[in-house]
Amino acid sequence: MAIIKPFRGYLYNKEKIADLELVVAPPYDVINAEQQDYYYKKHPLNIIRLDLGKQEPDDNEMNNRYTRAADFLATWQKDATLVRTPKPAIFFYVQDFKLPSGESRRRKGFVCLFKLEEFSSGVILPHERTLSKPKADRLNLTRACRANFNPVFSLYSDPSFTIERHCDAAGEKSPYLDVMDENGVRHKLWVVDDPEVIKEIEQVLHDKKVLIADGHHRYETALNYQKIMREKYPGSTGAEPFNYTLMYFTNMDDAGLVILPTHRLLKNLNFNATEFLNKAQEFFDIQVFPFASETEEREREKVLAAMKKEAKERFMLGMVTKKQGGYFLLRLKDFSLMDKVIRQDLSKALRYLDVTIMEFLVFNTLMGITCNDPRWEDNFTFVHTEREAVELVKTGVCEVAFLLNPTRIEQVSDVVAQREVMPQKSTYFIPKLLSGLVVNPINPEEKIA
Repeated sequence: MAIIKPFRGYLYNKEKIADLELVVAPPYDVINAEQQDYYYKKHPLNIIRLDLGKQEPDDNEMNNRYTRAADFLATWQKDATLVRTPKPAIFFYVQDFKLPSGESRRRKGFVCLFKLEEFSSGVILPHERTLSKPKADRLNLTRACRANFNPVFSLYSDPSFTIERHCDAAGEKSPYLDVMDENGVRHKLWVVDDPEVIKEIEQVLHDKKVLIADGHHRYETALNYQKIMREKYPGSTGAEPFNYTLMYFTNMDDAGLVILPTHRLLKNLNFNATEFLNKAQEFFDIQVFPFASETEEREREKVLAAMKKEAKERFMLGMVTKKQGGYFLLRLKDFSLMDKVIRQDLSKALRYLDVTIMEFLVFNTLMGITCNDPRWEDNFTFVHTEREAVELVKTGVCEVAFLLNPTRIEQVSDVVAQREVMPQKSTYFIPKLLSGLVVNPINPEEKIA
């Protein structure tokens, strides 16, 4: 069973910081060095100092970015930069955003604590593999600060939209936080400590399976930290905060849940389009969309429209190179052809996934590229909009762009139901969750009721 709980989180003090937009930031794992500098300069109390502190040349075991984060956290708690909610609460979180097409969407969710479960329990399900380096970083930060700064992004299914009705009711009041980020996404947060509302939300989630959409490293870090703390506190009862982690939930049945495609681009390969297309004819029906500079966008839209229309019936792949002067639309002739190139021990759900077909058929079979081989890492570029992909080809940064349909949420659910994990770069959920919304303290002396 999925057990969720309200908690007494730390929020930025609006009486001390008039503009909360100055102190929030994107999650640490999408911030590069230049952006890190930007958020450092944006405000001396920006969450970046806790979530992604800077490394200094003279760092050592006693003085480093993790110990500095812990010092900042302690100071901000002491001087009331961060204030704790008086009662355990959940936090409704609404994001208004636009798709690359310009269409407006709203995603509703809530932040609370989730009682940690091993993946083997079947209560919480991953869909991606993790890497050791990011987990070591997050574990060092958790051990130093005893706090969560970023929620794990998770999904549940509720076609009745029970929790959304409570979210809408909360939305009739002014939010605690209302900010616009650099990407034009509006973020609103409400603090809800009504016991009846919380009880109903707990009941809705009780019998649900939880799917991790984003934050696999953070979840596995929480499990590792729990093991460390259980060894340190052998008399623990299970109610200690280290048995929980900070989690954001949104309903996978809601239209506000959006997954963007992750297009694959290649560079420094001397890609021969004619040779590739000749090989591809064994597996694909190939349609050409010639274009001149003034018709490129129109022809691109034709390709994308066809891909979208036929997405559920067959695997579709768009391709463009700088030299060919046209788009190529590749339609897989029959899914049974995949039996020649994909391992039979993989489920149908995984074998028929667009990114799996892309990896095994296009890259492995037709091009001789092994995606998980480090030797190829520098040859790949990944982007999430067709316009960006085409621009990289036009300017010669990349030789070829392969345009994919986005992974559908039902495909993710089907793969996870088989206890399988998807290839990397399979999903890109938008928008990202802000850091600085609420901090979850992990004090081993406290209890979660």
